[in-house]
Formats: sequence, structure tokens, C-alpha cells
Amino acid sequence: MSKITKIVLSGGPSGGKSKALRMLKSELEELGFTVYPITECATAVLESGFDRSRPVYEFQKAIATLQLERECEYENMVTDSSNVVIICDRGLMDCRVYLGDEDFALIKKELGLSDIDLRDRYDAVFHLDSTSTDSNVKYKNSENRIEARDVARDINEVSLRAWCGNPHYRFIPVKPTFDEKFALLLREVKAFLGIPKPLEIERKFLIKYPDIKHMMTLPCSKSEIEQTYLYNENGRYRLRKRGENGDFIYIKTEKRKISETVREEIETRLSRGEYDNQMMSGAVIGSIKKDRYCVMYNGTYYEIDIFPFWKKQAYLEVELLDENDEIKLPDFVELIREVTYEPEYKNISLCMKIPDED
Repeated sequence: MSKITKIVLSGGPSGGKSKALRMLKSELEELGFTVYPITECATAVLESGFDRSRPVYEFQKAIATLQLERECEYENMVTDSSNVVIICDRGLMDCRVYLGDEDFALIKKELGLSDIDLRDRYDAVFHLDSTSTDSNVKYKNSENRIEARDVARDINEVSLRAWCGNPHYRFIPVKPTFDEKFALLLREVKAFLGIPKPLEIERKFLIKYPDIKHMMTLPCSKSEIEQTYLYNENGRYRLRKRGENGDFIYIKTEKRKISETVREEIETRLSRGEYDNQMMSGAVIGSIKKDRYCVMYNGTYYEIDIFPFWKKQAYLEVELLDENDEIKLPDFVELIREVTYEPEYKNISLCMKIPDED
């Protein structure tokens, strides 16, 4: 994880993002973090006197410009010794929710940013599901929130799709009370920040080659991944290049095994130059390429890896908050078997020997 951690609270109208932002700030500051909140920029733009009758594109461009300014302002304030979390009430990718393909392409061009820049500049995204999705919960309008319930439900769904592909994307469902919803959000955020320890709790399943066309009709995004395993005097580490269409993010990962399902994991975001230097700083053990499909389905974020050397099977991985959490696989995949405990199916093992297809 980078020194400055950036988190987005996303979701449709009436999901509780603004309230959750204030409560998260208080909770994290008590844990010793320096927290910079970026409140919803749409509200700030409207309160500045923006005429709402102007084209939607102009409104979204004003929001994105202000969002960038605020993020850069906080980033420039950080000192080397700071333990900083920036929490955003919506992020740059949320402009995709309100724009057609043509206007979205134009705003990316004017900002000089790609999909990867908009989505993966944030270390984690937490989707707070809109109350419009649950008929048992009251949906509230406000002065600036004018959408009817059915419109808010549609916005919520498009938002869910827009952020798919972020390396750490989590769904926070509607609960009977906001306190219950916030408790789940806080648990997820603390786990992401490594409180009390930065653990990766993961289960891995071998599945039959999935129906990719069907997956792409769901909230789903494809990323190209190349990961290289290296060894130096400090031990083994992994470098990952992840992105699409020539735009990538770079991540260094160091892991320490605690059990077959639990690992202590330290992630560091790298620049392209830092990535190249790290690639030369250790002895290469092996490298592997794959296409990763990130699918949000029934509130769970699944990662499905397609490898060029397999034509009949693939991996499905899911991260958990607790190793005893119940797992329900999506109904669009066909399970072969769980391979969490089979070392020959670890990615580093695949660099050296590829098991025959089941």
C-alpha cells in the first residue's frame, strides 16, 4: 500500500456516504491516522452557484476538476513521516455514471486521464449500496438529491459497474440501521488498512473455463496482469503490472505465510521508474501473464484468472474478512475443486511447472 492511502466511498444516492465519511474520519483519527476528507464535490459545485440547467457534461467536468484539485492539494501537504488516509465522498470514476460514452471519452481527453487513471488511482473503493434498492428501508431525498427512487436505483447499478476492476473493491449492503451498515464498512476499512495486521485471507478454486461474454454483461472488468517473482537479500517478493490498453499501475507485494489461507501482506504502489528499478534489484524466479476478470456478484467481489496455457479451466479467487467466512460461488461458474491447499496451483508454481488440465 502506498504511504498516502486514498479511499473512495461510492454508490447511488442515499447510501450514507457523507455520514460514513464523517464517522470514518473520527474512528481512524482515534487509531492514529491523519485523515483528509474530500466531501462530495457535486454539492460544492452547486453551492458555488453552478447553474444546474447547463449541460451534464459541463457539470461533471467541473466536479472532476475540483476533485483533482482537492486530491492534489492534500497529496502536496503530506510529509514523509505522515500516516495519511484521504477519504473521498465519490471519486473521479463516478463521472462515468452520469455521462454517455462520447462525453466520457471527451472528459478523459480533456483531463488527460485514462480509465486506469480514474479508477485505480485509489487504493480501495467501498460501494455503499443505496437505500433505493431495498423496499423495506426508507429512501430519503434532500435539497441536492432530487432523483426518484427508481432513478436512484439505476444510478446505483451503473456506479457498481463503473468501479469494477479496482484492485480492492468491496460492497457494503443496506442494513436495517445505518449503525449496522457502518460497522461492516469500518470492519472492511480496518482490514484493508492492516488493522491490527495487514492480512490477506484468500480461497482459490479451479473452475471450468467461464462464459466470458456472460460475465461481461454483469458488473465486470477485464485487466491484463503480468507478475514477476524475484529474490534478493531481504527475501522473496512479487512485482505486478496491471492495467489495459497500455495503461498500467505497478505494485510490489511482500508476503509472509501464516496458514494456507492467511498471509501477512504488504503492498506498495510504485511508479514506472521504481518498478523498472525493482525488476533489476533481484534475481528473477519466474514470470506469468494472465487476464483477470473482476466480477461483483451478489455483493461479493470475485477475481477470475484466465491463463494463456489453459483452454478448459481457470481460477476463481475470493478474499475474506475471516478464514471461517462462508463462501458461496456464483452460479455462472462450474466448480472443478478447491485448490487453496494445493501448492502446485500457486501462481509462483505455475511459473515453473504447469499442471495438466483436469
